[in-house]
Amino acid sequence: MDAITTAGMEPLRVLEAELMRLVERPRPLTLVVGDLAAGLPEHPMDMAELRALLLHPSVGYQARGLVWVRLVKMTGWSGRRGEEWRTAVCAMALPGLWRTAARLRRTAPDVSQHDVQQALLAGFWEALVDLRGRVDGVEEPGRIPASLCWAADRAARRLEDVERSHRALRAGLGECPDGEQGPTPVHPDELLDRAVERGLLTRAQAELIARTRLERVPVRVLAEQEGVTAEALGMRRHRAEVRLVRAVRAGLLTS
Repeated sequence: MDAITTAGMEPLRVLEAELMRLVERPRPLTLVVGDLAAGLPEHPMDMAELRALLLHPSVGYQARGLVWVRLVKMTGWSGRRGEEWRTAVCAMALPGLWRTAARLRRTAPDVSQHDVQQALLAGFWEALVDLRGRVDGVEEPGRIPASLCWAADRAARRLEDVERSHRALRAGLGECPDGEQGPTPVHPDELLDRAVERGLLTRAQAELIARTRLERVPVRVLAEQEGVTAEALGMRRHRAEVRLVRAVRAGLLTS
């Protein structure tokens, strides 16, 4: 899946497309789950088949949880194979992630859907990484997919809060809405430089914000250049922007 093919697509649609790539290639990404619980298929299942199976009401709560435990562990692999598993496991939760994205499309129409979906994926992935090291001790593994989607939902709600506070950042960038009075405009690059100089952002964080927000370079393009997932880079940007907004609101970046 190259950058041209996915250009302009929303992050969740890109994720679905990448799952299909893993499924439709000559040697698809598969997982055996028949040993986990009675009634589960014995043959290797590709990720699209497995997702459909886990959504079917015939699969019990406990069996579904055991499959998710195995999936979470697979994301810890290194190298290209690990990247594929990380993509696949995020895609397994797409039905739940789409529901949250649709809700925010209705309740917060002014918030960029692209940013909403990046926040969802970042929140989901952050929760999964936190869970991975203790997944064998989870008492109710059947709750894993719901808990990860709740974490994604919370991340999206935080994005809403950040967007509400974004007026302060736009004011600092000299982008007050027409008719409103704001502080003396500050060039975006200067604001980011101040944040770096005062230890509020790293140079890499400032450059990430500048390239994706000011130069409009898609997060996925930069992720491919750096050899990381778009979800991971999106999470990195989200954290930096939250820090930047708070600094502007607190007056920490005034001259």
